Amino acid sequence: WEHYLAEETGVSEPEWHREAELQEHAMSAGEANALAAKMGHPRYDPHGDPIPTSSGHLPPLRGQPLNTLSIGAFGVITHLEDEPVAVYAQLIAEGLHPGMQVQILEVAPERVRFWGDGDEHVLAPVFAANVSVAPIYKEEEKEKPFETLDSLMPGECGRIQQLAWTCRGLERRRLMDMGFVPGSVVQVALQSAAGDPTAYRVRDSLVALRREQAKAIRIARESEGEQ
Repeated sequence: WEHYLAEETGVSEPEWHREAELQEHAMSAGEANALAAKMGHPRYDPHGDPIPTSSGHLPPLRGQPLNTLSIGAFGVITHLEDEPVAVYAQLIAEGLHPGMQVQILEVAPERVRFWGDGDEHVLAPVFAANVSVAPIYKEEEKEKPFETLDSLMPGECGRIQQLAWTCRGLERRRLMDMGFVPGSVVQVALQSAAGDPTAYRVRDSLVALRREQAKAIRIARESEGEQ
């Protein structure tokens, strides 16, 4: 049910767990199996927790605690523990999510510092222990630095690389329906006096986005001649 809320609705991330707990007591086994089939039988929920099959098989847990990686090591987040709620809320507030690549900068008794999604993050060790990561080694592809659409100035262009993981469900589908898909070239056409919203030209259409929406679109900057 959490997977359904994340991928098919506009329900915000902090509400997924609470809503799912209510639904799990109301759904029959047949309804649960039908929903699993509709979603393509996902093996893990949006937090990275394994989802048991109808026969009771549980996929393996993945990763190790974030604070056990060595300084300089790369990893990809595989799981965020969603209990206790207060700790989970802090992890969400930091913008952490499964699939996010990180690099460890510091591991100390009082804090863990790391890079992720272009920002530096700092967690207390007790919080970092609730984040599971799978190490990434030299031979594996590491995420390259990226810019987001909101960094462009009027007249500048960028080619869309991907939509951020945090842009999910209905919001993701709306943006893609408007032409904000990987490979599309976007140009800043107009910007309001306050700088928000901004009008972008994409696929011969003019679309206004809020800064929050534009920050979820990752781009590679391009000159006009590269379009």
